[in-house]
Amino acid sequence: MFYLSNSKENFQLRNEEPPSSNTGVPGTFDIYSIPCLDWVQVTFKNVQNSRENARKIISKISSFLGIDEFLFELFDDGLHGYKKSFKFLGQSTFQLLFDAPSHMGIHLILTGSMLKLIRSDYKKSDIELLKFLSSLFKECHFSRVDVAKDDTSGSVSIKKIARYIKEGNLTTRFRGGHQIKKFKLVGEEDKLQYVPDGETWYLGSRSGTQFRFYDKKAQMNAIDLLHWVRSELQLVDDAATNFVKNVIVLDKHSFEKFCYSVFLTYVDFKKTTGAKNMKKRPTAKFWSDFLDSTVEKVKLGSRKKKQTLDDVNPEYLWQKLLDGDSEFYYEAMSEKEKDKFDKWFYEQISSVLYLRALKNEEGIEAFYKKLIHWGETRVDQKKVEAVGIQLLMSERLKKIKEKESL
Repeated sequence: MFYLSNSKENFQLRNEEPPSSNTGVPGTFDIYSIPCLDWVQVTFKNVQNSRENARKIISKISSFLGIDEFLFELFDDGLHGYKKSFKFLGQSTFQLLFDAPSHMGIHLILTGSMLKLIRSDYKKSDIELLKFLSSLFKECHFSRVDVAKDDTSGSVSIKKIARYIKEGNLTTRFRGGHQIKKFKLVGEEDKLQYVPDGETWYLGSRSGTQFRFYDKKAQMNAIDLLHWVRSELQLVDDAATNFVKNVIVLDKHSFEKFCYSVFLTYVDFKKTTGAKNMKKRPTAKFWSDFLDSTVEKVKLGSRKKKQTLDDVNPEYLWQKLLDGDSEFYYEAMSEKEKDKFDKWFYEQISSVLYLRALKNEEGIEAFYKKLIHWGETRVDQKKVEAVGIQLLMSERLKKIKEKESL
């Protein structure tokens, strides 16, 4: 396996043999035999998102990892409204995003590949990393933290997970989900054969806290392994931040047990027979063995009731709409609430835009064109599509109701 050396003077590929057995740290196939971080996103708030401050953060990260700053390259592109970024070796596995409206702070994204490198090559544990990130600034918000564990014994299979979900033999915080099945067409052109190529089950919302179960063997084409299924919990916002606050004071063993407790809190597969009240049934053996039979459920944050315009600042709702959060805007609001929001928008925003357009030296139409252009550059295309799809579905629903009323 090839790795990069840590310094500019010795910047070259060096060859290292992978470990002969799984040590708990991802090896040749990145197998997580213990809970491991697989994604981290954190925003450093109340920090001027200038290039100078971003460079200071890079300097601290370089010192923490014991590597030279030159490995982090500056790019004139970003994500989520940020215009610029620093990337590790030019890759999107590490992105420090900056240059945005002042309230957005500086945002860091670490993917699973980067986290694996930090653990295996730079010898920093997940706890050490989270503790370091939390210490950079007084106010930091972890918007996403993924924790994963793998099963290679065959005990946790996609088929079994699907059966337990379909039969309702579980207790969970989630009230919905979806599944994805992949396949390949192999063979000669005149005789193709359908071959299953992995399956994923999701519990929870795509944009929120979510539990995923997927066939990692198929994803990685790990033909040397008989079985490889990954269970992965995606924590967002308050749940992610509270998770970090809890684990940075733990040792390695306590960290593992806490991760198991969090897994069990969100999804607890139950024995197929027993009390009618599912909560009173013991945890299914396969799930208890996969986690830890001694752990108990924990509380990472209070469940929030659906908010209305009476509860939330309208500016917050407007930001949600701009961010393409279609679930929040279209599903969490009633028609009456939408009308109230639209009234606020027209009364408060439209007059400001009109007065600003009047002062534009190039004319009103030129200002509105510029305004649209600003919006296009600020908003991610996927968010535009999300809002557009919801609007389209809204129009279709309207037409269906019109036909039904005839």
